[in-house]
Amino acid sequence: MAKARIEKYHGEPAVMIDGKPYPPMMFTAVRYDREYLKRIGETGIRIFFVENRMRWNQPGDENTPDGTAQTLSDVKTLLEAVPEAYVMLRVVVNPNTEWINRHPDEQVLFNDGSHEPVLCTSAGGMVDGMISFASPSWKEEGKAALLDYLSELKKDPSFERVIGVFLCAGGTGEWYYPGDHRMHNEEKGTYADCSETFRVEYTRFLMEKYASEEELRRVWNRRDASFAHPLIPDLRDRTYIYDADRKIARVLAYEEDGGDPAGDGGGCPPNVGVFLNANDRFYTADFFAALNEATARMIVHFAKAVKEYDPYLLTGAFYGYNGCVDYFGASHTTGVLSILDSGTVDFLAAPGVYNNREPGGVTGQREMQDSLRIRNQIFISEDDNRTHLFAGASEREAMGLYTVRDSVNTLKREFARDLCEEINGWWFDMSGGAQTPWYDDEEILSLFRRQQQIGRYAYGLDRTKHSEIALLYDTESVHMVSDAVDRMVLDHYRTSDLHRIGAPVDYYYHNDVSLPQMPDYKFYIVVNAYCLTASEREAVFAKARRNQAVVLWLYAPGFIDPDAERIMDTVNIEKTVGMKVKTTEGMIFPFFRTEAHPALRYADPYRRYGTIDRPVHSGVWIKPTELTLPYADPGFYIDDENATVLGRYCADGRVAFAMREDLGFTSIYCAAPVLRSELLRSLAEYAGCHIYSRGDDVLYANEHFVAVHASCAGTRRIYFKNPCSPFEVYEERFYGHHAEHIDVDMYPGETKMWSLR
Repeated sequence: MAKARIEKYHGEPAVMIDGKPYPPMMFTAVRYDREYLKRIGETGIRIFFVENRMRWNQPGDENTPDGTAQTLSDVKTLLEAVPEAYVMLRVVVNPNTEWINRHPDEQVLFNDGSHEPVLCTSAGGMVDGMISFASPSWKEEGKAALLDYLSELKKDPSFERVIGVFLCAGGTGEWYYPGDHRMHNEEKGTYADCSETFRVEYTRFLMEKYASEEELRRVWNRRDASFAHPLIPDLRDRTYIYDADRKIARVLAYEEDGGDPAGDGGGCPPNVGVFLNANDRFYTADFFAALNEATARMIVHFAKAVKEYDPYLLTGAFYGYNGCVDYFGASHTTGVLSILDSGTVDFLAAPGVYNNREPGGVTGQREMQDSLRIRNQIFISEDDNRTHLFAGASEREAMGLYTVRDSVNTLKREFARDLCEEINGWWFDMSGGAQTPWYDDEEILSLFRRQQQIGRYAYGLDRTKHSEIALLYDTESVHMVSDAVDRMVLDHYRTSDLHRIGAPVDYYYHNDVSLPQMPDYKFYIVVNAYCLTASEREAVFAKARRNQAVVLWLYAPGFIDPDAERIMDTVNIEKTVGMKVKTTEGMIFPFFRTEAHPALRYADPYRRYGTIDRPVHSGVWIKPTELTLPYADPGFYIDDENATVLGRYCADGRVAFAMREDLGFTSIYCAAPVLRSELLRSLAEYAGCHIYSRGDDVLYANEHFVAVHASCAGTRRIYFKNPCSPFEVYEERFYGHHAEHIDVDMYPGETKMWSLR
């Protein structure tokens, strides 16, 4: 039987099977057409995900084989087509509809005592109420069923080619609560989860987080708080998720007197602008965190069962989503560190964000992939790229994929990202029935063959990453701002500006700065760390001081400190950024213009900065733009004579952008939520980072490759770290020798990738 592990190979984690590395890419298909699979196998792809169920959740009947029998049939079909293939079992561990309906006490419960009927694809159809991811019966029976399933499969010789189990449950197998209602239904005025099943997990979460009930009461600001009966936030408690943004939008659209959008009126409002009122409503954030942790624990439960059955089976799941997700009800986002530190999960996976995928755009990823890498785990991107062969007209129009050239360029773009960022990926062909397979085109198959050759060559080199820029994300802050802010900074920003800096970027959770295996960087971009304790701030400071790095803080870093006497206070921002900061009166427009300074070499002094000003739209479905309105509520400004001014608000000239260089590191604070790519590029260069390209193209690079996906037509100059002989891997020709830079003419949406020999 094959033995699979994630091990370091030439410096970075890789899928190793019987001691041999397997570079990107892998493959998943909905259909199991033997001839099509054979053509995919002939490209050199060797790891295939096979979608399946168990007998427990697919008992079968006279017309349908049970899940175990179907799995064996599909695996055998694959191996007949590709005898050299290795199999990842993409196993649905979700209970089926009949089981869920027999366990009403373990379904999500709304405050009026109801269950919400919902379509759960992993269950196989409509259920009377969604099963809780904290369900103890599911854990017990599902584990036994999974072990029986593996034991029965092992009896068949084909099991020798099985290398792992990819655990799927919830909506579309991605471990989220499906349905528009999620955890509240505004139309009905109901909210969840009030079940005893979840209450047990909620209590456990609070007992692990807080040292005592006294500490719980202090943070929650409630004398009646207890571990045994934790408060479930009602509908009003949750209004900060959407209401502040809706109210501001009404004010802006109709110029009506909507009162103070910041919610500072009478009583204890649930929000302060777009933020949760953490001084009085911290329990709301804890509720959502506990919801996510319960899902994470369920994944770890099944992964542990697989590892105990056979330590040489890889385990993974969809989880850790930042982008294209309901941050407040889906439950598959903020428990990610519990999974990564569990010691039972080898990989996490996610499809890319479904925005701006067309030629010239970028498929932003949802995971902080380098947090997995430094733990000797891998992130696998589900590269479900549509092509010109896709049957749906609306999706083809949204993605702008009209010709095979369009398809090839976007497939080259995704492969370049996977290879340069040291992640893995699987091509996912979701065509079924009479549809034409998405990748069944000779030019695409030839591309896949070439990419497998490139991957094998790349894995023979030293793969140690040497990126100089790191982005730091915060899981706790996700549940402390509105949905619109989360979307802007966590997925829209990643599909608009972060890949256009002209230099590679690594992605981490800020918690990782304390880990000795996290490398030092020259430039840190702290995107959404609105909730930081004093010790967490100091950890970032200590990391930056190791090499006098530059740290960029955006919008409201450290605004919320659960350890502080006053949990939510502008003073907390001052302690974080090292500058005196004040709050504006009410909602502001965060537009600012820059001042002349060496740190802003590529800035345009006439441009308004402070918001995302590129189109952000669905790259799959035709629908209105997803960009949020350009406002900040509350707003902040710098009032510090010791700070160097970098930019001032357009409206009133107050300082919106400043720096201090006397803290043992360079602290730069921008009071706007986002910063455009040319400003990031300027700051990166000021920090000493190498800039490969000064245009706004999408760029991926490591020590051995540079790839450019052109945003527009024209000539661009590519600068190399060292003189080299850049070899374009698809054209298979050199662009010079001993070159410090090259000039390349490209058309919009074109992808080129050079090996730096």
